[in-house]
Amino acid sequence: MRIAMVTEYAYPVLGGISEHVHHLSGELAGLGHEVTVVTGRPPGSLRSDAALADRHALLDRGYDTVRVGASYRVPANGSLARVSAGPGLSREVRDAIVGADLVHIQGLVSPTLPLLALREAREAALVGTFHTYLEPGHWGCRAFRRPLRRLLARLDRRIVVSNACMPGLTPHFPGRYDVVPNGVDCDRYRPLSPGETPPDGPPRILFVGRFEPRNDLPTLLDAAAILGARGRAFALDVVGDGPPRRRLIDRARALGIADLVSWHGALNAGRSQLYREAAVFAAPCTIASFGVVLLEAMASGIAIVCADNPGFRQVIRDGAPGRFVRPRDPEHLARALDAVLGDAALRARWAVEGRALAQSLYAWPVVARRVEALYEGVVGSEAGRPGEGVATTAG
Repeated sequence: MRIAMVTEYAYPVLGGISEHVHHLSGELAGLGHEVTVVTGRPPGSLRSDAALADRHALLDRGYDTVRVGASYRVPANGSLARVSAGPGLSREVRDAIVGADLVHIQGLVSPTLPLLALREAREAALVGTFHTYLEPGHWGCRAFRRPLRRLLARLDRRIVVSNACMPGLTPHFPGRYDVVPNGVDCDRYRPLSPGETPPDGPPRILFVGRFEPRNDLPTLLDAAAILGARGRAFALDVVGDGPPRRRLIDRARALGIADLVSWHGALNAGRSQLYREAAVFAAPCTIASFGVVLLEAMASGIAIVCADNPGFRQVIRDGAPGRFVRPRDPEHLARALDAVLGDAALRARWAVEGRALAQSLYAWPVVARRVEALYEGVVGSEAGRPGEGVATTAG
């Protein structure tokens, strides 16, 4: 079928939704579908990177990319969101999705491209995925409930990446929601092979995430200082970037751990290598809808210590290995990291268990087949339209 994948987030912009869109689109193209990603034009500094990413997407993964409007970063929900704007944006979106059998809209809380696609789609089946954790009673849902409810009623299927998304959505937008998780590339994210060895030196702790309040890197830096003061040998790899970078580097220096921290920036190509070389993945994030970084760690065969939040509880459950700590509690995080670093047998067991779960439940071919089956249930079938009913989920 001809699929238009509409999103505010696509490469070269890094993040969970961009990863989701790239891998799902590539897998669907590999299954024989004609996939076009419709997304915003990035600012001038990223235009050449976007052109390169679009070429690689077509040549390596088999899906096309259409850029519309202009994409801007705006603060939202404790993060930096992307919003597209520009004269004639509605027409550009309409032209980009015309002829599609199915329009799949990713990130339905974004205010422009997703909602324009909902409004402009004519004959296509409509599927939407909600990726964002919203607190119950979120002001945006309350303020725009009526117009959003009218638009969302056009969807043939609503997907959430985890049950953690539900409490913020269903009071305002009741209906059926299919739970289909994020996926992970288990070929890229893998453990060290028998011929590979970790780098020389102390065991490595890895952090991956944008430098924004909800990812809470300061708590990890404070915990690292506690570990160092107690004599635990370690090194900390930090993958990510953002406006607070200089303040965070200064904080590490003030804590006396500057020599223990390596700042890698918003790394993409080399990120998987850092995962498999790490002993522990530390995720102090306080707000999450799911936890793609946890999947990457599990697939890479490394232990996980993470803050207890609703999204992460959708991953570290049902036998998935990992240890929760209280959010924003450096002492608790330091104790957990110390315990896991000091228990090689535990790390080895978690490595095997996490890798097996990632392959069986979250590998992208597995997830893409679930999405394809959902598509097949709605294309050409009016029976798929959920309407306004009691909120339910379907795995």
